[in-house]
Amino acid sequence: MDLTQPNTDGISSFENLLANIILRVFVWVIACITCFGNLFHTMAIKSLLCVYVSVHPSKDGLMGIYLFFIGAFDLKFSGEYNKHAQVWMASIQCQLVGSLAMLSSEVSVLLLTYMTLEKYLCIVFPFSHYGAGKKRTLSMLVIIWLLGFSLTLVPFWSKESFGDYYGRNGVCFPLQSDETERPGARGYSTGIFLGKESSGHGA
Repeated sequence: MDLTQPNTDGISSFENLLANIILRVFVWVIACITCFGNLFHTMAIKSLLCVYVSVHPSKDGLMGIYLFFIGAFDLKFSGEYNKHAQVWMASIQCQLVGSLAMLSSEVSVLLLTYMTLEKYLCIVFPFSHYGAGKKRTLSMLVIIWLLGFSLTLVPFWSKESFGDYYGRNGVCFPLQSDETERPGARGYSTGIFLGKESSGHGA
């Protein structure tokens, strides 16, 4: 086991999964706001029987759960993270936590893209009787979540191409920018995140 890891990635330090107090505080604050805010939002929307939006906040809840896990493991490894870094990054817990963050990010962008396209069509063709009814909306939500799950699970299908895709850093988020990363993992991350960036700006 290489005890020199982590070193200078700006997130983790020898002692802690989250290197400084600002990161540690913000992880817990944002996790609480995200989870509890979305819980109350979902309850309020469901009370209005609005199907379209009621399913929408759950993807943000996944990011809140991800942040809770990162905060919890930061506390667990507090003061001696370098002793556990390699085991943690290779663990199933890190893989699952990273896949939650990936799923949340993918579904967010796909939902935003769908909503933007729907509004665009309604504005550009106001008399075409185009409108997303309950059945169509539910179908699109199912398709979006299935696509999100598929994109998230792809790295698990080929360890030879992707390696420990979700275990390259202490927070388990798949940013494969290092030249030492496997070409398959680097290419996949580039395509996913550049595609998300383009979709986000387009939306």
